Amino acid sequence: MPTTPQTLPPTSVTPSELGRHLLTIRGFHFVLGALGDPYARLLRGEGDDSAALGDEIRRAGPLFRSHLGTCVTASGEAAAALLRDPRLDTRHPGGDRAHLGENLWETWRTCHVTPMDDALLTLPLADYRRLDRVNRPVLGPVTAGAWRDDVRRAAGRVADRAGETFDLVADLVRPAVAASLSRVLGLSGPAGPHAGPRVSGPFDFDAGSGANGLRRQGPRTETSDLRTEGPRTQASDLRREEGEGVLLGEGPGAGDPGPAERELAELLPRLGVALDAVLCPPRLPVVRDLEEAVARARVLVHDLVTARAAEPGDDAVSAMLATGLGEADVAAVCLLHLVAGAEIAAATAADAIVALLDHPGQWAAVCRSPELAADAVEETLRWSPPVRLVSRTAQEPLAMHGQDIDADAHVVIVVDAANRDLAGVADPDRFDLAHAGAPSLSLTGGGPEELVAPLARVVATEIVRAAADRWPGLRADGAVVRRMRSPVVRAVVRLPLCR
Repeated sequence: MPTTPQTLPPTSVTPSELGRHLLTIRGFHFVLGALGDPYARLLRGEGDDSAALGDEIRRAGPLFRSHLGTCVTASGEAAAALLRDPRLDTRHPGGDRAHLGENLWETWRTCHVTPMDDALLTLPLADYRRLDRVNRPVLGPVTAGAWRDDVRRAAGRVADRAGETFDLVADLVRPAVAASLSRVLGLSGPAGPHAGPRVSGPFDFDAGSGANGLRRQGPRTETSDLRTEGPRTQASDLRREEGEGVLLGEGPGAGDPGPAERELAELLPRLGVALDAVLCPPRLPVVRDLEEAVARARVLVHDLVTARAAEPGDDAVSAMLATGLGEADVAAVCLLHLVAGAEIAAATAADAIVALLDHPGQWAAVCRSPELAADAVEETLRWSPPVRLVSRTAQEPLAMHGQDIDADAHVVIVVDAANRDLAGVADPDRFDLAHAGAPSLSLTGGGPEELVAPLARVVATEIVRAAADRWPGLRADGAVVRRMRSPVVRAVVRLPLCR
């Protein structure tokens, strides 16, 4: 049973201690998985049939108690209840979430595997709700569509560069996500972010302090100083009219990515492992590279927000700042779009195209009617969600389905399996565009994935549409390769295609 941890101060953790921590948890996953624990097998991320493991967890009852000490559900009813239960949060009671330095053989705490504070993936749910108030007026469920034309042009320019044979991820999905986010966030607009590394900046992203830790150092900036001149700007006011202005890649050398887009395209795959690393231990070199990538992303958003506060552009960051919200909160939202939103968009687009190509009749339907790309994305989110495991911690004792969950207990929702157990979906194990509008728990629950979901949906939809518009004869020219140690995202990393 878990015991009260004796935790070393974070500054005392050395690379060797981090490596030992990761290897210990990896060992737990392997040993318990080999002994038949389906949740441990899921976490190994070694190519096991995740759908079959989800079914096995569901057959064990509404709440399956893994030998790892985690309460796991693949039940649609139980998952829906847990995702909306206010007694569950992303952190332990009292705010602790970093287990480096604990004796894991005593505590058995395998919930916050890799430190993700700098990436803002372990904030309390209350902080995500607060940050969503920054995001929602510009990139929320209603307003994200205002950027669709910009995303469509960005994705289309990337698709137009593809050769007769190309790779789904390296040549289409990831460059299109980078181009779309560069355009929407304004990374390539006027007075773009500083290109070189910055030793220090005025924003302090102290996630460990919760919402109040996202602050600006030095003299406080009044909200009136952060607004653009003139009336308050809405997201819809910032849409570029057809043929108006200069977009990224237009003019001489049209279609070629600019420097900011190229940097983002290089950075996003390195950031992509973050969602998996919360529950599944990466190799130590991967963690160190992720730390460097997050540090660079923080510099990018710092420089971007500083630049847009001084010289607003036609982009989402300028629109957020125009509402009078603080620069540090806007920077935090931007960081979440880079760390979580980009990977969610990429995984959704890649899985949607893979599923459509596996179902030629449905691919043909989308090619005939490209507006069905939105239905394909929604069905992908239900059938093969980009965030398959959602982690929570009980803040107080609770009872559910006849079982007691102790305070501080780790709870995990297996989202893809729970989606297939929701009422109202005929043949839920089948990918089918006719399921559009079916109930789904994907990208819900109030965490970072819900905040970034609206823009991720737009980006994924326009990537699928760009492919369907151009290549009705598209076919796979090899096997799908997925990232190892990726139980949360199950990210596609390679699929050769022929036009």
